Amino acid sequence: MKMSTFFDRFTSDLQALGKLGGADLDTAVSRLIPTLEPVLRSRLLESLTTLANEAKEELPGGHLEARINGDEVELVYIQDESAVREMPSELNARITLRLPEDLKSRIETAATKEGISLNSWLLKASERGSYSVSITGRQLKGKGRS
Repeated sequence: MKMSTFFDRFTSDLQALGKLGGADLDTAVSRLIPTLEPVLRSRLLESLTTLANEAKEELPGGHLEARINGDEVELVYIQDESAVREMPSELNARITLRLPEDLKSRIETAATKEGISLNSWLLKASERGSYSVSITGRQLKGKGRS
């Protein structure tokens, strides 16, 4: 999100309200607006940080961080490294999964961006999801969400 967009909209709203109050209020608002941006910038980041901290309870295995880079503000999900299981003794079950080539490429790209193996990325994605599995005869059916 661009903070300048937020400030431009807020300024426009405030100027419109100032005009409704007559010339004196319009002048006061015009003088006040330049001093508001640093205060609003601070309050906006404070609010996003509070939001990220409150979301921590809802995000098992990770947390959100509010970050500013120039004019950009973003909430970033950070995976807790301790939540990723990569112990060979724990990883002893195997499955064969057939995927379309383009999906496999997208998953490989996502894993590379996170700096982990394809297997680790799939494991993390499956641990984040919710599952519904049923076994009928020799057939396994289910659905998951990541």
